[in-house]
Order: sequence, then C-alpha cells, then structure tokens
Amino acid sequence: MKRFRVWIGLGLSGIFIWLALRQVKDFGIFVSAFQGLKIWALGLGILGYFVVFLFRAWRWHYILLSQMRLKFSSSFIGLIICYMANNLLPLRAGELVRAVVVARREKKSFSPVFATVVLERVFDSLAIIFFLAMTLLWIEVPEQFGDLRAVMRKGGIAGLALALVLIMVLYGFYYFQDNFLNWTKILTKPFGKKIQEFVLKELEKFAQGLVILGKPSRILVVMMMSLLVWLVNLIPIWAVGIGFGVRFGFMDCLLLVVLGAFSASIPAAPGFWGTFHWITSEGIKFLGVLSLNQALAYAIVLHSFYFFPSTLLGLILLWREGYTLGELENKAEQAQPDLEKI
Repeated sequence: MKRFRVWIGLGLSGIFIWLALRQVKDFGIFVSAFQGLKIWALGLGILGYFVVFLFRAWRWHYILLSQMRLKFSSSFIGLIICYMANNLLPLRAGELVRAVVVARREKKSFSPVFATVVLERVFDSLAIIFFLAMTLLWIEVPEQFGDLRAVMRKGGIAGLALALVLIMVLYGFYYFQDNFLNWTKILTKPFGKKIQEFVLKELEKFAQGLVILGKPSRILVVMMMSLLVWLVNLIPIWAVGIGFGVRFGFMDCLLLVVLGAFSASIPAAPGFWGTFHWITSEGIKFLGVLSLNQALAYAIVLHSFYFFPSTLLGLILLWREGYTLGELENKAEQAQPDLEKI
C-alpha cells in the first residue's frame, strides 16, 4: 500500500509539472522572466519564510507546554527537521519525524507528542477554511471571470458556516468525547472492521490532543494562533511579488496562501513539486497581474524560497542532533499510522 501511494504521488507530480510547463510557449521569454528581479525583495521573501517557521514553532510549543516542560529550541528544531523530511521523504513523513525528534530530545513518550501534531493539523484546516471563505467573499473578481462572482460569494458564505459548525463540533467533541466516539462506532460499522478501527483510532489520537490542551479556552487561543500563523505566510508571497514588480493586495495574497495550502494537501512527490507550481501559477493567472511565463516563474521562485532554505537548515540541524535521514525514516515507518493496513 505504501509503495502504491508513493508512485501515485510521483505520477501526480509528473502530471502537474507537465501542466505547468505546457503553458510556456517560448522558453527564451520564460527564462527572461527571472531577469531583473529585485534582490532586496527576494531577500525579504526568504526572511519571511523564516518568520513563518518561528511562528509555527511558537504555536506548537504552546500546545506542547500544556502537557510537558520543554525548551523552545526543541520545538523549533523538530519543526525545521520536519520540513526538511517532508521535502525529501515520501508521504509527509516529516510529521512523524518531528514527534520522534522532540520525544528523543526531551525524553518523552512519542504518542502524546504526535497527538499535538494531529491537533495542530486540525486547526490548520479550520484556519484555511476560514480564509478560503474570506477570499471567496471579498476578493475582487477580474472581469473575465465575472460570471463566477455569484457562485464564489455563495461558496464564501457556505465556507464561513462550515468553519463555525466545525468550531462548534470541536467544542462538542471536547465536552462529549464518549458520545462522539460511540456514534462514530455506529456510523462506521457498515464500512468494515478495519476502516472502523482506523477511524476510531484517529479520533482517539485527536481526543488525546484536545485533552492535552487542558482548558476549553486554550482551543480558542490555538485557533487565533493558527490564523496568525497563516497570515504570516502573506509576507513571502507579497515580497516575491515585489521582486517581480507586482504589488499584491491583501486578498490576492490570501488567495495564494489558500491555493498553496490546497496544493500541499494533494498527494505528490516530496516537497509538493508540480502541484504547488501549477496551482500557484493558475492563481496568478486568475488575478491577471503577470503574464503566463511570469506566473510560472513566480511559482518557481516562491517554492524555491521555501524548499531550499528549509531543507538546508534541516539537514544542518539533523547533523548537529546526531541523526541520519535513514534513521529518522525508519523511525517514521515504525510509527506510521494504521492507514496502510486498510
């Protein structure tokens, strides 16, 4: 099952890379799109991603502190190694790897640390749904897409309603976990024992994460921190736009943040190659602020500013911590969720 999923990801990346390159009609013009970039703005873009990493480590550290005492450096190092592993290993193994790194550094059990990772991803999803709704409601739709305006507004209202319902479900799950688990057991029974066991196991991990927070008020705090984490992602998006001579508006940047998050959720090769480039360039084309060649060039530069610095810094920290990539990959495989058994 794992090998099949890896090949599916590689195949999808290949398709998306082809789709991205297909829009390039003249490679000479495409290469020239990289010329004349404002270096200071590009430097700000790289710095912006490091600010993103710091904010993400800050949020994860806050969640971890609700169950254990640990140094901020452990949270930061674990997160950077996570990004590096996601860039180099298949199936987003970095999410497991960072739990392994922090558990080892702080001499803690793996399971509760990984439960915080699961919890963090749920809040990320909620934040993206909220920002997607905002984008659909308030982004300025170009004239050529005017017929989509009404549909987008309706989608935005539905997105806000969904975000509100999910937050209510989150609190309901916190207060009535046993009831939720019992209903889930009943509802998943027709799908077979393996799927039922997997769903219940994942819900129990999430429940453990919620319990870790300790107080219902912390749910709201983590939600606010998650919104801030994603807003900080606007910095590199805006800065790279300046590098290409374009000043993106707030809603334009928010659209690209949402599209970037969506591209990262699609099964692909490590590092989201292809999916990020095509989807981001399509977002730029929708905004109508750059040519086809510049749109793809922008996506390549933005992806590079995330991929290469995080990979290099992650490898340096990996070496300093005394690990090898193969060792962490084996640990991640041992801790792989039971989804592969389905």
